[in-house]
Amino acid sequence: MCIRDRSTILAIIWILPFMLDRMIYPTFRNKGLWSTLVFPTITTAIFFLSTLEGPFDDGSGTISSFGYGYDTMAFIQIRSVFGIWILVFMHSWLFSIINFFWEQDFKWAKLKYPAIVYPILLLSIFLFGWLKSSSIFNPESETVKIAALVLVPEDGKAVPMSRVFESKTTSPYEPTISRIEGLTKKAVEGGAKIVSFQEFAMVITQEDENRLRADYQRIARENNTYLSITYAYFSQDGKGENKHLFINGNGEILLDYTKRYLLGLGPFGEAGVFRKGPEIIQSVETPYGRIGISICRDMSFPSFIRQAALAHVDIMLSPSYDWPKSPSAWYLTSTIENGFSLVRTTYNGYSYAADYHGNELAHMDSDLTENGIMYADVPVRGIRVPYPLLGNLFAWINLLALALLMVLALLRNKT
Repeated sequence: MCIRDRSTILAIIWILPFMLDRMIYPTFRNKGLWSTLVFPTITTAIFFLSTLEGPFDDGSGTISSFGYGYDTMAFIQIRSVFGIWILVFMHSWLFSIINFFWEQDFKWAKLKYPAIVYPILLLSIFLFGWLKSSSIFNPESETVKIAALVLVPEDGKAVPMSRVFESKTTSPYEPTISRIEGLTKKAVEGGAKIVSFQEFAMVITQEDENRLRADYQRIARENNTYLSITYAYFSQDGKGENKHLFINGNGEILLDYTKRYLLGLGPFGEAGVFRKGPEIIQSVETPYGRIGISICRDMSFPSFIRQAALAHVDIMLSPSYDWPKSPSAWYLTSTIENGFSLVRTTYNGYSYAADYHGNELAHMDSDLTENGIMYADVPVRGIRVPYPLLGNLFAWINLLALALLMVLALLRNKT
């Protein structure tokens, strides 16, 4: 599938709720409060459908970005129960109510129920969020110092991701390993118990893979630290892999993860040079809580990452290599849905650590750091929230409701 076809499909997905609303809404126009629920139901259902497996893997990523535009943390805490779908619903419902007010010429007798019900629900969501994130239900907990390490370009010019894929550019082995060793040592001297590097810390050929893994194990052992570190290799006989290792202070590889959701389609981007990993989130118990690992875009897919919450992961380490440069904390609200803290070490972008309520604990702009090291004191225990158990129940309810609305509209139009 070419990029133009992909963009066309995405455009259809985003306009489809408006088209369906114009077909279904007239049937329920005079149903008062109930008529205002047609558009949000359609929108939530269609956007949910777009996140299911289809012609491309970024439906969830596309709609997940919807939640990053909200700065009011009390409001988005409701995602811990219903996921992103409650934000889509409430946002769309507001538009529907405004349209209803306009159609009814702002006559209070017809507007009173929507005008009362929506604010009450909205205030309830804010109250829930305030209580959930308040100190009343959040006693102080033990933390662990984690260092996020970025290999800042020595010439100040970030390497485009496309260059890595298209020309199969590899890292200069000895100089890069030397930098990794130096940064690890400095981070440990700074008090870090866990050290987490960016995505593509090293890019190599498959022939160097065993050598590199041994060097990574040696670095973790010599510094007596938990080392979260990545590499990618190119293969002459087929596709390589984009990897993330988690190694303990004895040099033992505890987790060995291959990126599942690659950037690109068919022969383009990562998908053209790397193969997908299994749909399994790995985690391990440590003295600093249960640690889970993923890579960058994997965080775009709520159903995939929910495995970590069900495994009671306390801290998720998800390094990234952004292009174009990320200006803010992507995937921040995934912490709210899953009840874990997140450390995202980002090349060419915004590195950050956040707790399970989505509160930023530390951040670092790759263009504004001198040594590429960010420290964060991260809670060693997460919290348990309903969403991992409920999953997309709210979205499925909207999908079933849409099917019912379509049937009713068809039957009434025939009569």
